[in-house]
Amino acid sequence: MDTFIIIIDVVFLIGAIFSIYWQSQIEIRSTYKLSTLIFAVFVGAWLMISPVNRLPYIFMVAEFVTLTIMNGVGGIGSKKIILSGFYSGVLDYSQIVHVTLIPIELPGQVERVAVIFNTNRAAQIQLNFKRSYKEIEKFLSDKLGKDVEVEIGQV
Repeated sequence: MDTFIIIIDVVFLIGAIFSIYWQSQIEIRSTYKLSTLIFAVFVGAWLMISPVNRLPYIFMVAEFVTLTIMNGVGGIGSKKIILSGFYSGVLDYSQIVHVTLIPIELPGQVERVAVIFNTNRAAQIQLNFKRSYKEIEKFLSDKLGKDVEVEIGQV
């Protein structure tokens, strides 16, 4: 059983290195996805209910909780879009076929924008930013292909 847990430890460590590399490439950071933090607390508490004195298991739990917390970070990177959430990853700019920017204006708060990226695999990815939609639009215009339509939506 320890061998299986050690393999999981190595996979989690590789995932952490992957996340650290891509998160270091972020140029415009999106808002933190709190659902990953809530998930990390619940699962971490569930995994630690019964005390275990096996070091590989303790490392696995610590890596899982750390990875889950790290995956709440996303944004627009220099080479790719860094996705946030439990199933985070990266999205290459060449896979984006359409972008919708939805400005969110609330009285007394900073400007926000929800950005929806439509991919050529019929997937939609949403990231939220505490920036103006014009700033995000300008930044994306340098990264996206000329055939990608950028649409300004409304709430």
